[in-house]
Amino acid sequence: MKRRAIGFTLVIIFAFLIANIPSPKKSPNVNQDVLSTENQNKTEKISPSPILSDFPSPTFISSKNLESATVIKVVDGDTITVSLNGRNETIRIIGINTPEIVDPRKTVECFGIESSNKAKEYFKSKDYQVWLEKDDGQGERDKYQRLLRYVFTDNGTVDYGLSMIAEGYAYEYTYSTLYKYQLGYKSAQKEAEENNRGLWANDTCLGESTSQVGSLPTSQVKSSRSIEGDRDCKDFKTQKEAQDFFVSQGGPGSDLHKLDADKDGTVCESLP
Repeated sequence: MKRRAIGFTLVIIFAFLIANIPSPKKSPNVNQDVLSTENQNKTEKISPSPILSDFPSPTFISSKNLESATVIKVVDGDTITVSLNGRNETIRIIGINTPEIVDPRKTVECFGIESSNKAKEYFKSKDYQVWLEKDDGQGERDKYQRLLRYVFTDNGTVDYGLSMIAEGYAYEYTYSTLYKYQLGYKSAQKEAEENNRGLWANDTCLGESTSQVGSLPTSQVKSSRSIEGDRDCKDFKTQKEAQDFFVSQGGPGSDLHKLDADKDGTVCESLP
């Protein structure tokens, strides 16, 4: 009996000692802390990147030697006026041609108004921001001292001339020598023709080919026979009004009202 009591007491004492032995303190794992920090840094570095198309791409621009400019006036589908490096410049777009609406030597041509309106809508939708590219093979300026340039939008990634041809609002135009994008422009025109777009539609210009585009119907252009009496500069309020009338009557080739005294294509220059 006495042995059992002693044994029981020893078991209790042993259990008490074990329960009160302090557990060893866990030393900080420096390597784990460093690794955790490194992993966090890695996670930060490989976080999803923003979509590059949402931001400007100056590398792309400089690689093509493009100059940024702002459109301040759309003359017609192939000619615009821009603000470039602090000055205004008229740009004759290389490689395309559109029916005339402002040439004083010609009457308004079929589909010219549509092409001009398309150009206005196009540049407005691009916030009038464009990028210009020179072609050394085409020279710096034409005989009217207009800068010869390709015109791009969307931060220099979309070719305006190519877009106009592809949609049938312009046709490919080689002035005298081959130009940089001629092959692509010709291909775009062929595709537009095959799909009867714009200028190539069966009901456009009564089916005439682009090289034979003529005047708008008489309902859209004033006929000289519909104007009674002679007109003088004093009959117009502004030079633009006189110029528009002059063009509608046939321009320099048919100056029945003698508005172009010096025969330079610009009438009533004394008017505001």
